[in-house]
Amino acid sequence: MYRRLLMFFPCLFLLHYVAPEENPVYEYGPDNFKQQIEEMDGNFIMFYAPWCRHCTDFHPIWSELGELVNANSKFAIAQVDCTIHSKLCHENDITGYPTLLYFHKNSFSPVEYKGTRDLPSLTLFLSEVFAMKSEGVESEKPSSEVKIYSGMAYLNDHNIEKFVSKGQHFVMFYAPWCKASQRLAPKWAELAVHFAHNEYIQIGRVNCMDNEMTCKNFDIKQYPFLLWIVNGRIMGRAEEDTFEELKAYVERMMLAENHDPEKFMKKKKALPVARISEETFETFLEKDLVFINYFAPWCAHCMQLNPLWIKLGEKFQNESRVLIADIDCVRSKAICEMEKINGLPTLILYKNKKVVSVDHGGRPLESLITLVNEHLEDSTTTTAPEENITREELPSKDEL
Repeated sequence: MYRRLLMFFPCLFLLHYVAPEENPVYEYGPDNFKQQIEEMDGNFIMFYAPWCRHCTDFHPIWSELGELVNANSKFAIAQVDCTIHSKLCHENDITGYPTLLYFHKNSFSPVEYKGTRDLPSLTLFLSEVFAMKSEGVESEKPSSEVKIYSGMAYLNDHNIEKFVSKGQHFVMFYAPWCKASQRLAPKWAELAVHFAHNEYIQIGRVNCMDNEMTCKNFDIKQYPFLLWIVNGRIMGRAEEDTFEELKAYVERMMLAENHDPEKFMKKKKALPVARISEETFETFLEKDLVFINYFAPWCAHCMQLNPLWIKLGEKFQNESRVLIADIDCVRSKAICEMEKINGLPTLILYKNKKVVSVDHGGRPLESLITLVNEHLEDSTTTTAPEENITREELPSKDEL
């Protein structure tokens, strides 16, 4: 299920500790056991015997957990064959099989897992111990530093406010005892791994049992509760519950580089057309000339205009004073209502935040280029104040 994730990430382990491709779980013995406990951030180890029926029944689930965690993590899912390494098992007080022990870094006083041996329960257990301090470490005031493991941000009362105040975040609020939270846990972990290297989105989680203040502030009344947060504002709630549905939701909601004013408004634009949203509208309008195509995905005329609009963006991609952009009136309805868009497509040219031209897609490319250049030339000379143009002056093609 999770094997396809392995291709995205470089290996973080020493070569002689990496399990063979057919076995995603690390094999420990006296030669590497102590070193791994000292070097890894955490080790979840199954002590087993090959003749044990419970062990063989459990092995596929343990392997699946290994595929998920060992792909890109400083934590390890490992196992010890007690028929081969009986002394090591005796030293760890193993009296039955399978026995699952979690070792914090540099600690040889493990936490024994006694929960249900299924993937959701195991994943939830790991989510808890990842953020725990080793038993031998003196307790401290909770840190405001956000820990990120395998693409997952572990958020709490002390770090969430500052962390989500900038950028895009998809956060799961959950309770460890909640069965629905347990079922979602492995899919949420897989989602975090999938987007671990994406600079535009951060997957996170909050345990509401340990962070009551945060969950109260976000008005969390059921579990799990999935919120899409942009620059500290809640912009959406997801109810998807499969990995593919969650992945599609992220891709649908995510504002990529052509939505990011900070990156886009450099002299060399990353893409020819910027996608403007409610959060970025005022920032993008700071340009001298902003030419916006108001559209909707269902609008046939809008789709026909799209190739021409991209060519217009390419024409002015290296012109720092000009921004060619578009706004999806389905996703950014508030902007379209504010700007009184009554037909689609509507092309509005803003000069110093004032409307200087309104069109509905009837002009050819060269005419649009000429229009932009004329207003660029006007910007370099002293002219009378521009007359504001209203949206009602030109007829619409498609009604909203």
